[in-house]
Amino acid sequence: MTDYLTLTEFVPGTKAKAQEVNANFSALKDALSEKAAMDGDSTQTFSVANATQNAHAINKGQLDSLSNDLTAELKKMSTKFCVKYGNTTAGNGDLFSYNVLEITPKIGGTYKNLVMADYQGTQTTISSAAAISMSGKPNGDYNIFITAAGVLYTLDNTIYRQAARPTMLAGDVWFNTSAEPFSCIKYDGTNDVEFLDVPLGSVTIASSAITEIVTFPFNQNGHNVTTQTIPEAGTNLALSVVRLIMPDYKSVVSKAWNTILQAESDGWLYPNGGNVASSSMEDFTLTYSFNSDLSNSFEASAIGANTTAGIMVPIIKGMYYRATRGTANQYLKFYPCLGV
Repeated sequence: MTDYLTLTEFVPGTKAKAQEVNANFSALKDALSEKAAMDGDSTQTFSVANATQNAHAINKGQLDSLSNDLTAELKKMSTKFCVKYGNTTAGNGDLFSYNVLEITPKIGGTYKNLVMADYQGTQTTISSAAAISMSGKPNGDYNIFITAAGVLYTLDNTIYRQAARPTMLAGDVWFNTSAEPFSCIKYDGTNDVEFLDVPLGSVTIASSAITEIVTFPFNQNGHNVTTQTIPEAGTNLALSVVRLIMPDYKSVVSKAWNTILQAESDGWLYPNGGNVASSSMEDFTLTYSFNSDLSNSFEASAIGANTTAGIMVPIIKGMYYRATRGTANQYLKFYPCLGV
């Protein structure tokens, strides 16, 4: 700091006056005392060069840059090719309203902003999107997509979310889940073209009018699923289950046997046969389905005779299930995952 401390300078070979020497010492003492008592504030800074060696200090710019890089990488590791957050109704994604042949998005304004992630995991926030017209389009089903610029459009195509390459027609989109990093292409009839847009839902036209619009579940790309909205047929349950966290043992809920139930959150179902052989788990079965009537059930668990110990069965939010038993003295409990 300029002129922070002024001391008397002595010339070699000349006599120094005692009062001038004492004045220098006094000035140094006062300056050091003032510095020691000084509280830090936002105006005080010091410079640190860019670190190049292990023992070097790191400056704020480097820390900010590292933080941004780590945040970006974490986002890319999360669910891709899907909506992350947006408007919901009764726990389900709800992004559209319609009138005759016009689709109006529920994005921004009085609704929540839309946060989406392309196949690379790059997240984009959309605060508004213009309505689109389906006028002139023939009857049929169409997928609804959105670009990173917030432009909605529809395609009469098929979206594939799988590891093996499908047989594709012009306009079809394939989200390749065979290996990390994922890839996504749109087939133009001759070539594969990188596809960076995100599917939002589907729309049906019949008798020259929109008859139905479906919003795809959020955080759902057919490869994995989180707890934002209910799953749909095609969800890879094996990958969903391995992502479940520990059960919250303090929040146990008793469930009814021989009844079709729906999991209110990700969690763990705990059937137990008691502590005596007469209360064994013989003939216990658990049936899962995406459908409320358990039609097209796709997975069942069974326990053999004379099993008295309980088991923990993972189940993801929104799945329908029914637990049946062969003996009377068993109980069925549900433990939600911690933090849900």
